Amino acid sequence: MRQQKIVKDAAEQNTAMKKFMILVAGSFISSIGSGLTDFGLAIYILNLTGSVGATGIFAICAFLPAILLAPAGGVLADRYDRRLMMILGELFSGLALLISLAAIMSPNPSLVVICIGVGISSVFSALTEPAFKATITDLLSAEDYARAGGMVQLAGSAKLLISPVIAGLMLQVTTVGTLIMLDMATFFTTVLIIAYVRKGLISKKNAVTGTRFRSEISEGIIAIRGKRGIMTMIIMMTIATFCLGFVQLLSKPLVLAIAGERELGILTTIIAMGMMVGSIGISIIKQPKYYVGMLSIGLFGCGVFMALIGVSENLVLIAGFGFMMFVFMPAIQIGAEVLIRTNLDNCVQGRAFGLISLITQMGYILAFIAAGILADMIFEPLMQGNTELAISIGTVIGYGAGRGNALLIIIGGIGLAVVGIIASRLKSVRTLEEKKAADITFTESCPKGL
Repeated sequence: MRQQKIVKDAAEQNTAMKKFMILVAGSFISSIGSGLTDFGLAIYILNLTGSVGATGIFAICAFLPAILLAPAGGVLADRYDRRLMMILGELFSGLALLISLAAIMSPNPSLVVICIGVGISSVFSALTEPAFKATITDLLSAEDYARAGGMVQLAGSAKLLISPVIAGLMLQVTTVGTLIMLDMATFFTTVLIIAYVRKGLISKKNAVTGTRFRSEISEGIIAIRGKRGIMTMIIMMTIATFCLGFVQLLSKPLVLAIAGERELGILTTIIAMGMMVGSIGISIIKQPKYYVGMLSIGLFGCGVFMALIGVSENLVLIAGFGFMMFVFMPAIQIGAEVLIRTNLDNCVQGRAFGLISLITQMGYILAFIAAGILADMIFEPLMQGNTELAISIGTVIGYGAGRGNALLIIIGGIGLAVVGIIASRLKSVRTLEEKKAADITFTESCPKGL
C-alpha cells in the first residue's frame, strides 16, 4: 500500500509539473509579445522626444500601476481561482494596448495617450503576476521550487532574449504599431493556454473568502512584518532594483549613441542569452543547498559586470559584459524568492508576494525618476563638456554623447556589488535558510490570528 501511494504521489507530481510547464509556455509567449512593445515604444519615444526623462516617464507608466496594485492582485489571487485571475489579467491587458496603438497611428502622436494605454495595460497585469507565483505553490512540491523558479526566469527572459532582435529587425521594414498588434495577439494566445490548463485543476479554497479586503492586505503585512529576515531581504532587494533600474533605462540611449536600432536589438538579445544560461543552470540543480550564497554571488557578479558595461565604448565588450551580468541575474531572483517562499504559509503567499513586489519594485520607479533627471540635467551635459572633472573621468570611460549615461550605470553597478557583499554577512538573512524547503508543510487555511 505504501509503495502504491508513493507511485501515485509521483504520478501526481509529474502531472502537476507538466501542467506547470504548459503555463510557463504561455508565459513565454506573452513575454515575447510584451518585449516587442517595450522595445519598440521605448525607441519610438526616445526618437520622438530625444529625452531620457521622457523615456523614464513611459517606463514609470508601464511599471507603476502594476506595482501599486500588486497587493490587491495578491489578495485576489488568494481569494479566487488563480488561473481565472491570470486569464482576466492577460485578456484586458492586451485590449488596453489599443489605446497606445491608436495614439501611435494618429497624425499627431501624444506621449500622454501612449502612456495612458500602457498604464491601463499595466493595471490588469497586476492580476497576473501574484497569481502565477502563488500557482507554483499550488501545483508543485517544495523540492521543485528552485527548478520552477528557473523555468519562470527562462520564460521571463524571452522579452530580452527573443523580442529585441525581432523588434530591431522589424523596425527596419515596419512601424512600432505592428509590434503592438503582435503583442496583443500573444495575449490572446496565452489566455487560451491558461484556459486549457485550468480545466484539469481544482481551485484551492482558502479561509479568507469571507474576510474583508482590507483585513486580507493587513494579514499579508503581518505575515512579512513578523519575520526580520524577510524584512531585511525586502530592503536589500529594493536597493538592488534601484541599482538595476539605472541600466534598464539608460542602456538603450547608451547604445544608440554609438549604433542603430538593429544593432541595439541584436546586442540586447546577445546579452539576454546570459539570463537564459543562468536560468537553465539553476533549473538543472534540483535542490540547491545555499540560497543565501546564491543570492549574494548573484548580486556581486551582476554589479561588477554592470559597472564594466559603462566603462567600454566597444559594442563587442558591452555585449560580453552584459552577457555576464545577465548570467548572474537569475541567481538573485531565485535565491531571494525561495528564501522568502519557504518562510511563508501558502494561504498568504499571494498577498505577501503582492506586498513584496510593491515595495521592492518601487526601487525601479525611483531609479527611473532619478536616472532621467540626472542624465538629462547633470551627467550628459557634464560628459559633453570640457571641465577638469569631465576630462579626468573621460580618460577612463570616454567623452561625448552617451558617456554621462555610462557613468550613471557604473555608479549603479558598484552599488549593486556592495549590496551583494552585505547580503552574505547579515545574520537575519542567513537564518532564513535554516528553514529548509523540504521540511515545510503548507496549510489549506490561515492559522488563527494571522
